[in-house]
Amino acid sequence: MPVKKMLVCVDFCDIVDSVVDTGNYLSNLFDAETQIIHVIEPPSPFLYEEGFEPLLTVDGVELVVEVEKLLKEKAEEEIKKYVNRFNRPVNYFIEIGDIAEVILEHADKNEIDLIVIGSHKKGLIDKLLIGSTAEKIINKAKTSVVVVKGEPLKEINRLLIGYDFLPNSMEALDMAKDIAKRTKSEIDIVHIDSDEWFEHLTHVYEEKKKKKKKILNDLKENIEKEIGVPVRIEIEKGNLDELLLEEIKKYNPDLVVVGKRKGKKIKRIFLGRTAMKVVRNSEKPVLIVRKREGE
Repeated sequence: MPVKKMLVCVDFCDIVDSVVDTGNYLSNLFDAETQIIHVIEPPSPFLYEEGFEPLLTVDGVELVVEVEKLLKEKAEEEIKKYVNRFNRPVNYFIEIGDIAEVILEHADKNEIDLIVIGSHKKGLIDKLLIGSTAEKIINKAKTSVVVVKGEPLKEINRLLIGYDFLPNSMEALDMAKDIAKRTKSEIDIVHIDSDEWFEHLTHVYEEKKKKKKKILNDLKENIEKEIGVPVRIEIEKGNLDELLLEEIKKYNPDLVVVGKRKGKKIKRIFLGRTAMKVVRNSEKPVLIVRKREGE
């Protein structure tokens, strides 16, 4: 799944520099066409609702329009500073509306392959409340998302992939392989075995465990042969999210890569509980991989 188009989302918060520097690094890494977007929340949530009296007078509407104009002018001054920090030409967009929805619609319309967003220093909006801007983007994006966790991503020497044998983790591994090929970074493939309910069927459990080990070792050999980078396999048993976070601390990767599960009946798919907990609590940047429809 090649990254041909990137969208870097800036909100002039405390880590905007890290988001821009990460966007610049990834833009160069993938040789991708890159856009920057800043979305201004409207001064008034709505000015008029069909079937009801206008909520603002004509003078009030004119005032809101003038405020929006001033906000856009100020934002343009700021965003140009960040455009100039990229090593390649980038286009920028300043929009007004619901931040998450505007970003998602822009990404869909422009066939973006990778969205870059920032978390704040306390974590991804600390507890990543339901309905938050960040959660909406992560959950509803039809494409891959990188979450910057404070420090900028300026080099990749080590990748950690959470692998569970499902199609979404295979897509994540493919993305990790592409990055490793470009950066010559080491790859740590971590599988957390949560098949406790099989344990009372000793023969079945051991047979499944043996098969998993073979698949992972074959993956290791194939990747090392294909792209010439060291690959480590780690199989742990226990709580998925807690152990995966422990592995992140142990291996200290530059980038964590997880897959995003798909469903058949809903248009935009929500991130699984384990992956969301990793995104929320990891101190390292996280890449949530989802292949765009039709690829």
